Amino acid sequence: MFVYSMNFEDRVNINFYYYLWRLRRKLVSSRPMISKEKAFIFIHNFKTGGTSIEKKLGHFNTLEADVQDHRTLRDIERLTERSFYFRKGLYALKIGKPNSAYRFLKTAAFPELTKAEYESFYKFTFVRNTWARLYSWYANIMKDERMRRKFNITDEGLSYEDFLLTKVNHQTFSQLHFITDSKGAVPMDFIGRFETLQQDFDTVCEHLNISDSTLPKLLVRKYGHYTENYTDVTKDLVYSLYKDEIDYFNFEFGD
Repeated sequence: MFVYSMNFEDRVNINFYYYLWRLRRKLVSSRPMISKEKAFIFIHNFKTGGTSIEKKLGHFNTLEADVQDHRTLRDIERLTERSFYFRKGLYALKIGKPNSAYRFLKTAAFPELTKAEYESFYKFTFVRNTWARLYSWYANIMKDERMRRKFNITDEGLSYEDFLLTKVNHQTFSQLHFITDSKGAVPMDFIGRFETLQQDFDTVCEHLNISDSTLPKLLVRKYGHYTENYTDVTKDLVYSLYKDEIDYFNFEFGD
């Protein structure tokens, strides 16, 4: 049995950047990943072609660091919980934070998404072979000095195995984590595959009555076939860490 061991400093760094990213997302006024016009919710799993989809759907004009919307389904579900924001607003008033209280109470009164909208909107996402996705994430970080700093990687030669064992929060990186609701269900209407990205996005656009479904080619990188970068140890390690995801989506090593 494999156990990954992330030290305290790494956990602090990952959590800091995660909450920094969440704060940035809260400051973005336009959130087309929830479209009331087209009645959809798009959940963007990391490393699944979602940046091209966000660009196509108008989430951003210029691709820059951390512009993507990586909220989980539970994050979206929480938007409908008016009582949650009402309680936070009252607590903010109690501790003398009127600006925060105003923001929370405004959200409670005028939620970004109602429960009825959440239930009825077309929910879609894309997933990718787990072994391919994880190696792509490793390669993406290791080639980028800014990303290495973000993950507190000082050794440019950090092995893939050590990266898996010490630099990834596997619970929150799981593709199932992104699309599971508060009741433990996966209420997605469509789950496309990175391996058939354009074809599956055509299906999404047909449902949403979007005439031009051609995706822009963004963040395209070539590392050879991912299997070339695996050993028996790392292959088995990934399976042990992501068994639920791999079995749920019927992923196989080599696909």
